[in-house]
Amino acid sequence: MTAAAQALSGLRDALGADAVQGPEAPPGSGAASLPRLEPRDAPALARAVAALHAQGLAALVRGGGTRQGLGNPLRPCAALLSTLGLAGVHEFEPGEGVCRVGAGTPLAALRARVNAGGWELPLDAPGRGSTVGGALAAAAIGPRALGFGAPRDQVLGLDVVLGDGVLAKCGGRVVKNVTGYDLAKLYTGSLGTLGVIAAAWLRLRPLPERSLVLEAGAPDAAGACARGLAAARRATARAAAVVLPAQGPARLVVELAGAEPAVLRDAEELADEAAFAAVDVAALDRVRRLQGDAPSAGGLRFRLWLLPSRMAQAAARIVAAGGSLLLYPGLAQGFARFEPAAGAAPDAAFAAIAEAARLGAGGHWVEEAPAAVRAGRDAFGDAAATASLARALKARFDPAGVLNPGRAAGGA
Repeated sequence: MTAAAQALSGLRDALGADAVQGPEAPPGSGAASLPRLEPRDAPALARAVAALHAQGLAALVRGGGTRQGLGNPLRPCAALLSTLGLAGVHEFEPGEGVCRVGAGTPLAALRARVNAGGWELPLDAPGRGSTVGGALAAAAIGPRALGFGAPRDQVLGLDVVLGDGVLAKCGGRVVKNVTGYDLAKLYTGSLGTLGVIAAAWLRLRPLPERSLVLEAGAPDAAGACARGLAAARRATARAAAVVLPAQGPARLVVELAGAEPAVLRDAEELADEAAFAAVDVAALDRVRRLQGDAPSAGGLRFRLWLLPSRMAQAAARIVAAGGSLLLYPGLAQGFARFEPAAGAAPDAAFAAIAEAARLGAGGHWVEEAPAAVRAGRDAFGDAAATASLARALKARFDPAGVLNPGRAAGGA
């Protein structure tokens, strides 16, 4: 019996034949076909992880599968652990502006539910099919993060299954619910390497009285970055994006939201200052897709952190190397991509990104790249400062390496 067959047999013996499906090849993961576990509630998730731990098996943890390229390549895994079965809104308190939701719940479905109750979901992860658990595990942001804030700031509490199958809870339904370090902030952004998110308490925001999307052109990267930063500093700015294609003019997309008089005042002043004009909200959806869609086969995508005052210098370096850019000046972040058709060799693209990060006094991560290009490179750039911490956290929360082994900085 092969090792894969032994793993499949052992999991079925431990969990029951109905609990194990497959084998299945995870789309976009580069992994071989794996048996799939898709528990339907938190106790079942805990049993699944405990069974993997008891047999010394590692698992690829996946939600909607929209961010499988993040992090370093996984070490060999024996199973695919899906959180899609953990879907559903468990509690929604319109009077308090909080909800408790399963990790496998699609963001689109949750957004529709809370919107109907007069609230807004302050998570804006790009990518079709994003789930609550996946968005939190990746700390995924979109253009509205300018107004919403970071994903970890929206989390009041989490139910998490650790690498040995223990179901842990941190935080709760109210804002002041933590004494000491807030572990929910640690799990948010850990890429499923420290625990599997089963459910989350989230804070919501009231729907704005008025929202408005504006768009304008810009003559060059410097002008676009300056205008984008100025727009981002408006009191009603909820999103401010600068789009710099590899060829062609720059454009800016801004969303204003809040009290109607303030929104209309800011819109009028932006129109006077930089010829912004009102457009359909679809313009913001296009920005989100531009960020979230993977490059074509063989392409590269990077995430950058750049000082806003030096963003234009970094952008010029990337565009000169054949890359395109989406910048969020108010967040000091950007997303660059290099398509094979642009002609930039991977080594040249990596060199341009490293130089841009230096010019911008920031750093970079690899978000998408072919396996051959990733070899010998850490997805988190210069990981020397963070690799030891990542390994220490992995040793504390998942010492057996059951959950997404190798994905964190330094291959932890």
